[in-house]
Amino acid sequence: MAKLIGKTYAQALFEVAEEMDKIQQFKEELNSIYEIFDKEKEFKIIFEHPKLSKNEKKDIINSVFKGRVAQQVLNLIYIVIDKGREKYLMDIIEEYIELSNEKQGIIEAQAITAVPLDEEEKLKLQNKLSEKLGKNVVLENIVDEGIIGGVLVKIQDKIIDASIKGQLDRIQKNLKDIRVTRIGVSS
Repeated sequence: MAKLIGKTYAQALFEVAEEMDKIQQFKEELNSIYEIFDKEKEFKIIFEHPKLSKNEKKDIINSVFKGRVAQQVLNLIYIVIDKGREKYLMDIIEEYIELSNEKQGIIEAQAITAVPLDEEEKLKLQNKLSEKLGKNVVLENIVDEGIIGGVLVKIQDKIIDASIKGQLDRIQKNLKDIRVTRIGVSS
């Protein structure tokens, strides 16, 4: 349900952005809204609170975002409030970013490593992935010490596991699959 609602609203805004040639601008503005809602949990709780009136919620949005984002983006949020769909705002933003990336030939990927990649390593991996996929890959580096070493790359619903932990897991599975057969030796 959330995916469908998100896609419907995002598609409507995307069509407006396309007509106005503001796909990237709206994407950046929505991204900043997303970051605020994601980092400021109390703000999100207040925005979604059922006891606040629609007008109070619109006033809050105006005080935070008016003049910082396009009127069309504000209008989308007003419509979301009028329809009582505040809890779907993050889904709408995610869907818009996905539509925008698709239109711009961009794929977002995550490189999960035990230690942070330096800029050169990140750029090299990003370029290699872009070349292999034929699209512009935007790579985010996430540090997870559980990886031990190597890299785990997530691209949409695909995972490329070149981590030491992944290799150890595969070895362990293979060892479990090996059945030792005893061969009788006659003297």
